[in-house]
Amino acid sequence: MNKSGCEECRLRIVLVGDVHMGPSNSTRPGEETPVLMQELVEKINSEIKPDLVIELGDRINNSNPLSDRDNAIRFASIISRLSMPYHLILGNHDIHHLTKKENEAIFGKPVLRRAESFKGFKLIFLDTEEPVIEGVGGSISDEQLQWLNFELNNDDLPKIVFGHHPIDEQDIGDNPHFLEFPPLAFTKNRDKVREILDSGKNVISYINGHVHWFSFCTGKSVPAISVPSFTEAWPEKSNAPGMFAEVSFTQSKDIQVAIRSIRPNRILGKFSWTVTESVPVR
Repeated sequence: MNKSGCEECRLRIVLVGDVHMGPSNSTRPGEETPVLMQELVEKINSEIKPDLVIELGDRINNSNPLSDRDNAIRFASIISRLSMPYHLILGNHDIHHLTKKENEAIFGKPVLRRAESFKGFKLIFLDTEEPVIEGVGGSISDEQLQWLNFELNNDDLPKIVFGHHPIDEQDIGDNPHFLEFPPLAFTKNRDKVREILDSGKNVISYINGHVHWFSFCTGKSVPAISVPSFTEAWPEKSNAPGMFAEVSFTQSKDIQVAIRSIRPNRILGKFSWTVTESVPVR
């Protein structure tokens, strides 16, 4: 039994990302998302009742400074109705016209890198916009990498790491959004990030958005999960599905993931695994 006195206590998290609230753009019907987000918040509060909600960035469909600010405020008003704790991180669209400080002021919550303990787990939130690459891709500064290494190794708590951009090597070739610029699907220096995660103490998983589809990668590195876009309607330009993920973890490293949609209201897939010693743990 670990120091918290519970190996099988389960942490239940709802994850939502790439909501793209704002003017509809391509296959992102952002004008539909305010109603969908209100439905999701009501569903979370009344039915799912997780321990925690985490929003993975790209809350807005960037257009211009005034519109972006209005849509960020609208998103903040909706998500603030959650009856349980919630966290937000930055996506590349969130800072196209708004600064990082403006985002924090609008939401009244931290959106930059940070680490917090919750229910016997350590949750680490990265800022993968240091800086944004060509307006789309991600990167993490050397200074933040040093901070991450410290946070991963200064205690023995089981750790879950969150960022907007992927750090794995998933095959992005069939993803319609990144056919012309596949490197921008990822964190540019992801090899360094993986090296730090793989050598960290008791790291369970890395979770991200950005790529608009579902992916999970396991193997030699820490398991990585990509959560699909809440709004993405590809190849259509309307009828956003309202996709999100329910993920649960135990401190003995059992992970369960379900992908769900609001319209239609269904579970689109569910899987589970247990992280083995093939993932380095010190």
